Amino acid sequence: MGFFHFDESLHPEAQFALGAFVYSEESLDATISEALYQSGLIPGVDEFKSGIRMDRNPKQAHARQLLKSILHERCGIGVVVAPDIQSQLLGHEALYGLDKILSTISFRSKSHDIFFDQGLFPHLFVGQQAIEVVSFAQSCRFHLEQDSKRFLGLQVADLVAHMCATMLLADLGLVRKTVKAGDNSGYDPDSDIELEFELWATLRRRFFAAPPPPVDSWKSQLDYQVDVESRGLHIAQSCDPRLRDSALARFGKMYLGCIH
Repeated sequence: MGFFHFDESLHPEAQFALGAFVYSEESLDATISEALYQSGLIPGVDEFKSGIRMDRNPKQAHARQLLKSILHERCGIGVVVAPDIQSQLLGHEALYGLDKILSTISFRSKSHDIFFDQGLFPHLFVGQQAIEVVSFAQSCRFHLEQDSKRFLGLQVADLVAHMCATMLLADLGLVRKTVKAGDNSGYDPDSDIELEFELWATLRRRFFAAPPPPVDSWKSQLDYQVDVESRGLHIAQSCDPRLRDSALARFGKMYLGCIH
């Protein structure tokens, strides 16, 4: 049994909503629970929330680093981008994004549990009706309106959605921030790097994507790129051209070569 978790990051000021699927072949609950304990948080009572100011919450900052490690070791990710409108369009578009993933990616597991965070559909029955419209390529069992304190994989999806939304905000010219490179970055730990670069470097190998081109076809290291658009990225048709272009520029392809 495989596990998909979906959560969102809403940005009305930029007129978009971004959601992220996080996939694991096995349940992440025990691993995430341990990460929360190690950070001084109580699973089921406390939870990691990516929107909290990390510089004022050392427990949350520590949990973020541990969740990033879990993501890096065990997860694949897909991204859904939609306009930010009141009809909660993102949940519907997420179903089409999920179907794209299931139609193009081979998984060891042949059936999947799909967990959606709360508030992605106006009502539970609306979500259930939306599911019935899509003919999914693989067997799925859906769990809508789930509490992220109980289903811990949603906390990793929250982290990924926040990271990807920040990357998209940067591409739209709405975020300008630098962070210290830090230890084990391959750079001088005290050097300043753009936040979106740090986020991209963390996530770039985790996106669902087509295989890279054969090495003997490369003209340079820059050709070591994979196509995410055809597999792990869904952009709603109702997105305006500027948002669509930025989403494609940020997530459509991922360079996997050396960055040091």
